Amino acid sequence: MKFIKTFKEINRRDIKIAGGKGANLGELAFIKMPVPPGFVVLASAFERFLKETDINVEIKAMLNRINIEDLESVEESAEIIRRLIMEAEMPKSIEKEIMDSFERLGAKYVAVRSSATAEDSKIDSWAGELETYLNTARKDLIKNVKK
Repeated sequence: MKFIKTFKEINRRDIKIAGGKGANLGELAFIKMPVPPGFVVLASAFERFLKETDINVEIKAMLNRINIEDLESVEESAEIIRRLIMEAEMPKSIEKEIMDSFERLGAKYVAVRSSATAEDSKIDSWAGELETYLNTARKDLIKNVKK
């Protein structure tokens, strides 16, 4: 299964698999705008990560217990979910695709940007909510992708 696509392989219609930022970078590359070489870790990688690590069950249980009217409950649950993700080992098939794609770029450092698949829709706005990790070296790549 393919978990990565380069910017040249995606366009604005790929928001559901590449997220808003990823799809828009792909669209810019498609219309020949100057876009640095890069790639997107697809939503399928996240789905596989959750399934192979079995944390999807724990995350669903945690989400079912959240009291959305209690901010402390939401924050506590979010922190537990973050910790579950960070402590889980990235499946080798996904890690290999990410690292191979990084190597093909030939860069010493990259930017890791999150890109929500429901980003900036009529219902949801994620502006300022998701992190960017600049100057990410090879040794920190998987950790920053998981963040």
